[in-house]
Amino acid sequence: MKFNNRNVQIGTNVRLGKNVRIGDNTTIYDNVEIGDNSIIANDCVIGEPSNSYYFQASYSNPETIIGANSFVRSHAIIYAGSTFGEGLNTGHRITVREGAQFGSHCLISTLVDIQGNSTFGDYCRLYSNVHICEFSKLGSYVFIFPYTIFTNDSQPPSNYCQGPTVGDYSIITVHSVVLPSVNIGTNCLIGANSVVSRDIPDFSFAVGSPAKVVRDIREIGSRAKEGSHYPWMYNFERGMPWQGIGFDAWSKQHH
Repeated sequence: MKFNNRNVQIGTNVRLGKNVRIGDNTTIYDNVEIGDNSIIANDCVIGEPSNSYYFQASYSNPETIIGANSFVRSHAIIYAGSTFGEGLNTGHRITVREGAQFGSHCLISTLVDIQGNSTFGDYCRLYSNVHICEFSKLGSYVFIFPYTIFTNDSQPPSNYCQGPTVGDYSIITVHSVVLPSVNIGTNCLIGANSVVSRDIPDFSFAVGSPAKVVRDIREIGSRAKEGSHYPWMYNFERGMPWQGIGFDAWSKQHH
């Protein structure tokens, strides 16, 4: 283990893998595990306790896990009880509340706010200024573009909250709002400035306020080549596990 710089605070039962680097003024609370070859940059808080820590003498911090080969940039705050697979990559000043669960190779960009008890599959990309409400469920390879908001209270304020669900390979573009309990299927595309207030079936392109299905996404042409751009996995591979071999070949190996 290697500590880079000054004023690093480490709690009890903290497990650091090989070649972990930690920047100035970072605090790591109790019961945190950070995998090999990870970087935690300056001014981060990892394993931030829940509210009970400040009022209950018997409080014990839940386990927080950050997988190997992760890079958490400065001023990130990650609450206790969150888990991240290998290859986590963050921007600056993110907040992830307690109980969030991420798969591997996820991107959480600058100023993203993730409320607790949400689940994310592998290779999710949450771009800058996205807000994900509590109890949201996102599959794998889901891309959420800037200034999109997920909501979970259909009659605010209430005691009944249920977040949206988004299927694998779906894309939600900028300035969209996804309302409580909505189920967006797999391989969907939500157009910019949409308000998604109803379920969206698989392979749909939906847009508007309220968002309405306007076509099957497989009918949307490609600007780069003849034919359809969607499903996008056949036309985009940067940073994806099928890079260099193609989506079909990768799928055969992993299914």
